Amino acid sequence: MRITSLLLWVQENRLSTKFYKKLGFDVVRSTDDHSVVALNSFEITLVNIRDEDKFARDSMSGDKGKGMYVYIRVEDVDSKYKELINLGFRPTTEPKDWQWGNREFILKDPDGYKLCFWQPVKIAEHG
Repeated sequence: MRITSLLLWVQENRLSTKFYKKLGFDVVRSTDDHSVVALNSFEITLVNIRDEDKFARDSMSGDKGKGMYVYIRVEDVDSKYKELINLGFRPTTEPKDWQWGNREFILKDPDGYKLCFWQPVKIAEHG
C-alpha cells in the first residue's frame, strides 16, 4: 500500500488551483467543480464545497483540516521561506528548529489548510 492523494473541500477550486500552481505544483486537470494538482507523484484533489445532502456534513464543516498538516520536504527551509515571501505568500510561522528533528514553517492555503515545509536538522543531545 501507499498513500497517493488527498482530497480537500475548498470554497473555490480555481482560486486554490492558482495558489498551488504558484507554489510549484503541476495542474493535472481542472474543471468548474474540481481540480487535481500534483507535486511529484502526490496529488491533491480540490473539490468545491457542496451543499447536497450526502456531502454537506463534510464539505460544510467549519473545522476543515483542524489538527492536520500536509508536510512538504524541501532541501533548505530558509531558502524556501524567502522564496515564498518573494512570491507574495505570507507564511503563518517563521522557520524554527523543533525537538523532533525538523526545521519547519507553516503556510495556509486559501481555505486554511496547513502546509508544513520542513527539512531534517541535527538536534544537540542534552544530557
